[in-house]
This record gives sequence, C-alpha cells and structure tokens, in this order.
Amino acid sequence: ITCYLRSSTRNPEAGHVIYDGFSALAQKMKDFLPRTGYSKPGEGGLSRMQMYLRDLMTHFEGVRAVRDSETPIGLRLFCFALIHISPILLAPYWNHFCGKQNNSEMPSQYGCESGYFVGIFYVLIVLTLYRVQVELENPFDGNGDDDIKWNLWRAQLENMSSYGADGPTKRALRAEKLYQAQEGS
Repeated sequence: ITCYLRSSTRNPEAGHVIYDGFSALAQKMKDFLPRTGYSKPGEGGLSRMQMYLRDLMTHFEGVRAVRDSETPIGLRLFCFALIHISPILLAPYWNHFCGKQNNSEMPSQYGCESGYFVGIFYVLIVLTLYRVQVELENPFDGNGDDDIKWNLWRAQLENMSSYGADGPTKRALRAEKLYQAQEGS
C-alpha cells in the first residue's frame, strides 16, 4: 500500500494489485473457517477478522480517492489564465484607478504607486493560492510541509516494537548498535 501511495505516476490500475491482496486475504480467512471447529462464520471471533478486513478496505478506498484525484485540466487552464493573462488585461483598470486617485484626467506615464501595489498584490495572492493547490494535490509524495511524513511513521513503528515481553532485549540491542556506531565515528 505504501509503494502504491508514494508512486509518482497516477495509474488507477495500480490499485488492483492491492485489491488482489485483499482478495487473497479474504480467501485465507475463508479457508481458515473449517480449521477453527466453528460452523458459522460469525462464531469465535471470526467475524471480527472480517470486520477488520472490511475496515481496511474501506479506509484504503478513502486514501485512494485522495491519491487518485487530481485537479481537472479546465481548472488548471483557468489558473494559468488567471495568473498570466489577467494582470495584462487588468493593467488599464489599475492605471485608471491611479488616475481617479490623483483626480486627474491624464494619468502620469508610469501611473502611480497604488496601481503597481494592487497589481503586485493581486499576482502574489493568486500565485500563493496556486502553490497551495499544487501542494495539496498529492499529500503522499513527502515534498511539502503538510505531507505525510513516512520516515517519522516508520521510526515510531520501530520504536513501538521495543516494548512488550521482549522489549528490554530489543532496547539493549538498539543501545549496543548505537554505542558501536558512535565509537566507529
């Protein structure tokens, strides 16, 4: 699942491998039923396994919807026009705005400061919104500040494995490796 989510290509068929894995897991659960000695699938905690599989599939569908959705091409073209073409089209309006501000019929050759300020402010706002759109489009690539931090998750999972019945042994081995790494450098 992690490899699917972190891939840079948006191929909807790539998720079929994961669905095949879900299918194989469901088949294993079905094959396990006769070995338990229960006659019905809901007895002896087997329904809980099916519920976990259902939850796993449901949550994968939600994550896949986020991963496979991208900004429509029409919205991308509109953003391009808004960023690149509209400042050129709005320049006469901003120049007229300066003429009204100075109460003159003929604005100066270069306009006034407020026209430039409005134009630059407009472009900065639109570019910022475009960057937010691009950053939010794929939260699984790990490039943005608000993306999912895979390395942090992996480190937390490794740290969690050092607790439990064999936790002291694992912590001692980890400390020994860390000590040896510090001596070597």
